Amino acid sequence: MKQFFDRLEHAIRKRNPKALDLLQPGLPREGIRQMLAAEVKGDVEPVVGLFAWRNGSRLGPEVTLNEASLFPDSVYVFMDFQTMFDHFREFSGSFIFHPKYGEVDRLYFPVFWDNATGYLAVAVQSAKHQVVLLDPESEDLARQVYNSFEEFFEDVIRANEENDHLRCFQIG
Repeated sequence: MKQFFDRLEHAIRKRNPKALDLLQPGLPREGIRQMLAAEVKGDVEPVVGLFAWRNGSRLGPEVTLNEASLFPDSVYVFMDFQTMFDHFREFSGSFIFHPKYGEVDRLYFPVFWDNATGYLAVAVQSAKHQVVLLDPESEDLARQVYNSFEEFFEDVIRANEENDHLRCFQIG
């Protein structure tokens, strides 16, 4: 994973150095694993690796979501681990408002959030660690958008290098 993160940092630095400056230092791997162990049954290593690399972005009133996003022309932000962990746990309580969340409970860990209802999340119950777009406003709550976590990061790097949308957000 380190090679992906090194390449990603390089690509982001060229396209949007402010987004890179907003990233917080990573967390200890063992601490992440311990928190996840009680809630997640599955392989959490992609989640651990991501938040050990960086613990999300620092947001404030002077920063727009577009500026903080690691993706070109996007409001999806890499939030800190505690926030995403809390959201993961709250999916269960969301059944009342969005019954579709019952379909995804404990299957996907959110890693990027649009600060509304949409998430990019990694499958923790699958060896491939597919990445899905979670959106309660769409017909299918969980739509697979990448076959693996690695494929997702390759696209993030490509999008930054080409200053282009992620494939999962392109229309048509």
